[in-house]
Amino acid sequence: MDTHPVVTVDRNSTEAERQTALQQIYTQVLERQPYESERKVIAKLEKDFLKGKLGVRHFIGELVLSSVYLNSFYHDCSNLKFVEWSFKHILGRALRDNEEIAKYMNLLMMEGVAAFFHELLGSEEYRKAFGSFTIPYARDVKFYDSPRNYLQTNLLTHEHVGQRGKIVPMIYWQRLGLDCETGTCVMPEEMQHNPDAVNHSVHSAADRQQALAQIYTQLLERQPYASERHEIAHLEEDFLSGKLDVRHFLGELVMSNLYLDSFYRDSSNLKFMEFSFKHLLGRTLHNKEEISTYTDVLTKQGVSVFFHKIFDSEEYRQAFGCHTIPYARDVKFHDSPRNYLQSDLVQHEHAGQRGKAVPSLYWQELGMNCETGTCVMPDVNAKQHFPDPTRTQEPVSRSLNEEIEELLQMLQNSDARQVLQSMNEKQRSLLRNLAK
Repeated sequence: MDTHPVVTVDRNSTEAERQTALQQIYTQVLERQPYESERKVIAKLEKDFLKGKLGVRHFIGELVLSSVYLNSFYHDCSNLKFVEWSFKHILGRALRDNEEIAKYMNLLMMEGVAAFFHELLGSEEYRKAFGSFTIPYARDVKFYDSPRNYLQTNLLTHEHVGQRGKIVPMIYWQRLGLDCETGTCVMPEEMQHNPDAVNHSVHSAADRQQALAQIYTQLLERQPYASERHEIAHLEEDFLSGKLDVRHFLGELVMSNLYLDSFYRDSSNLKFMEFSFKHLLGRTLHNKEEISTYTDVLTKQGVSVFFHKIFDSEEYRQAFGCHTIPYARDVKFHDSPRNYLQSDLVQHEHAGQRGKAVPSLYWQELGMNCETGTCVMPDVNAKQHFPDPTRTQEPVSRSLNEEIEELLQMLQNSDARQVLQSMNEKQRSLLRNLAK
């Protein structure tokens, strides 16, 4: 968690020091500076604070009851989320447990907002932590009674208003396995009716150690070697402690040298995309339109944006959310038998088995043989046992096969854009014919 300077304002503070403190209070309590139109509402409060008539605690007490605060965090929010935000702004932490939630929810509903804030600002915890003159801040790690409390506060501190919606507090969406990253909390669709999704979900600390091996099997298709674990040791530690959920752990892992060295740096862009879809979406590439879309992102915006597009996609969110390890999707998911069979083929293909240049969608359409790890066109000069008497086929010369192999080698070892720039017209024509 970021360390925050302790800002204290007392009777001896100058007006300039109070002006600086005022900005810090707004950052902590409103998570922004007030708009010009809002400053008219709190003008008298500001004036009294700057003149020393109000201390920090009393100024905050008036601010949280103003329409500026209540319009931002109360009127269009659930009571649960409002309580969470109030704890963040005033006590500098997340809610601890169900008992604390029940206590303050009962106070808010039975006695109202003013009594709720009076309880927070008059509590023993607030007085010991901040007193009358210190601006609240996110507390240091030593304050928390459990790693979970600290990690939840850290997550909440870096959450901007509305980022995970205004209804479900963190303590609940984490336990329920909801995905709230887009501002609307949803249960991943497959979690509702798919036992595979439930079996691949990670929520408790007991799940995480076992899940780690499962994640590596899905993403790396093996367990990391001892020499490789050094690079990802901090990721493993953050995941096992609960600081990273499954989705964010995967996001960090695929950007590591461990993953990129295995599937990106010595592979063609096309094959890299096929590997990524297999590992993160549990399927192969659907069609050439999808290939074109993701190739454009990868070549123009880079690997990081490519992975962001996958993780932020509606498909990923509905299938796996934040807490489910990706897995090979069921036959009902695929929109055609061909998609299912290709996904099944890719799922049972170990890394490099059919090379690192041509994805299955293309080598199947082109009739290539990739079983040895190098894709080659069949030798059409060989004697045909079952010729078609009604159709005369123009034989493909061995030199053409060699040119195709040369093209594939170029695509495998170089960036696609550089390859296209270096091609002669004959090679461009050949590539266009292959793509048809």
